[in-house]
Amino acid sequence: MNPCRCMLPCLALLVSISGASAAPTINAVANAASNLVAGFPNAGIAQGAIFVVYGTGLGPTSLATASMPFQSTTVSNTSVAVTVNGTTVDALMYYTSATQVAALLPSNTPTGSGTITVTYNGQTSAQAPISVVSNNLGVFSVDSTGSGPSIVTYADYSLVSPIKATNCGGPYTTCGAANPNDTLILWATGLGPVSGTDASGSGLGQNMPNIPLMVWLGGVQAPVTYQGRSGCCIGEDQIVFTVPNNVPTGCAVPLVIQIGNEVSNTTLLPVANGSRSCTGLYLTPAEVQVVSTNSTFKFGDIELDHFSNDSGSGFNDEARFNFVKAQNIPPASQPFVATYLDNQPIGTCSVYIGDTAPGDAFTNNLNLTALDAGSTFTVQGPNGTMTVMAQTGDHPILSATGAFLAPGNYTITGSGGKDVGAFMGTITLPATPTLTSPTNPNGLTVTRSKGMTITWNAAPSGGTGHVEIVVSSATATSRATVTCTAPASAGTFTIPPYVMLALPAGTGTNFGFQPGDQAPASSSMFSATGLDAGILQTFVDSVGFAGFTLN
Repeated sequence: MNPCRCMLPCLALLVSISGASAAPTINAVANAASNLVAGFPNAGIAQGAIFVVYGTGLGPTSLATASMPFQSTTVSNTSVAVTVNGTTVDALMYYTSATQVAALLPSNTPTGSGTITVTYNGQTSAQAPISVVSNNLGVFSVDSTGSGPSIVTYADYSLVSPIKATNCGGPYTTCGAANPNDTLILWATGLGPVSGTDASGSGLGQNMPNIPLMVWLGGVQAPVTYQGRSGCCIGEDQIVFTVPNNVPTGCAVPLVIQIGNEVSNTTLLPVANGSRSCTGLYLTPAEVQVVSTNSTFKFGDIELDHFSNDSGSGFNDEARFNFVKAQNIPPASQPFVATYLDNQPIGTCSVYIGDTAPGDAFTNNLNLTALDAGSTFTVQGPNGTMTVMAQTGDHPILSATGAFLAPGNYTITGSGGKDVGAFMGTITLPATPTLTSPTNPNGLTVTRSKGMTITWNAAPSGGTGHVEIVVSSATATSRATVTCTAPASAGTFTIPPYVMLALPAGTGTNFGFQPGDQAPASSSMFSATGLDAGILQTFVDSVGFAGFTLN
């Protein structure tokens, strides 16, 4: 495959313009694709990579872009200098603004710990730390946050997406879910340095086969046929890989690149088998079609939640009722809504940064309007029947001691309202398997490069359903969370090393094991007039502890 297409315009999507300050101040430095900042183990900036500086007073109030990216060391009186081991190099500029500057780190920058400064209109910022490494890939994402749907294309540079659009064909069109044996192009930056001068285009279109790179799609290693610079664009890398036959399917299959102990940001890819429309773990094909094509859609979300209480010594039961209309979805994100809303396939792991998962962040940013679905709802289960009064957004308590929600079958009915008709749905709340290892943080040390094995007794659940394993780690400047799912019948699961390596080392750790907390323990669909989609979900907490050691 001849790599030649440039996907660089996505870099400018997150630029936020505000007034310039008197002198430049650097707040953070990150790979332009992953957006991982100092404090994360995979936050180093690779030689030859595109990076972004965040801060204030970095440049002009209005965005200024180089007429030809990475050909000059100044744009609109803004320049960036990096010093490592006594050697200073001037970065090649892409754009500048008051709060954000994008540039390329020259391939001849020494590796190691160093400093970075930004100069604007003759004023130079204080030095900020930067770590320069040989290889550390960041995968471009659709919304430029470094999470959510990844920018992966077919041979004609059309985008892999949940469904195939009518205008499929060519750059920036959407041509549906990947299938086994498809050859795809992943777009990234940070693969490594090139020989020669970056500005002159050295290394463009050249394979870099000696870099020990691995592509993980849904936990399955994918064969790679090309790894090198794109054929057109300085600093942009292409990884050409083949979708394995045994890859899990879904609208949100985790995708990660590993180079030694450096792992990329986790992004998501729609994968199907025999169709260009993905089927979500909790979304029907018809619902995937609706959310992928309609700029406005109406949905209902009802939850039964068995959560740990604030004291950590017991549980409380509650229900949640949300009926909303989503509208004015950004056109660039519209084709990928199903990927944001879906959950990872069972048997996979994903990593997100901070406290909010990509799907929640996407939903939180939607323009949501409450729908009137009535105010009377009935929940019937093994421990009897309870009628509750609630409006959209309410979460009425079913039991303050966790005594109402027990494993078994539930029927939920609603009387309906002005916007949404009456409905009835059923769902099963699963039993909780018994965790057998690990069970105590005291003396527990996990070496990230060896992965982490969890075992449980599946008998209480009868071997049905799935379990969720959550491991998070935080330092003063960083927080990352790993979420893995596995069949309850398996009794054991090992979080792969390439997943654990994304977590910061230290003792600011948390471990959780349950049927479902980050993602639902179980899910089913219901229908009602006035809704495009209705989903019932259960969330069940179980075992958790904190303070073990990651090294």
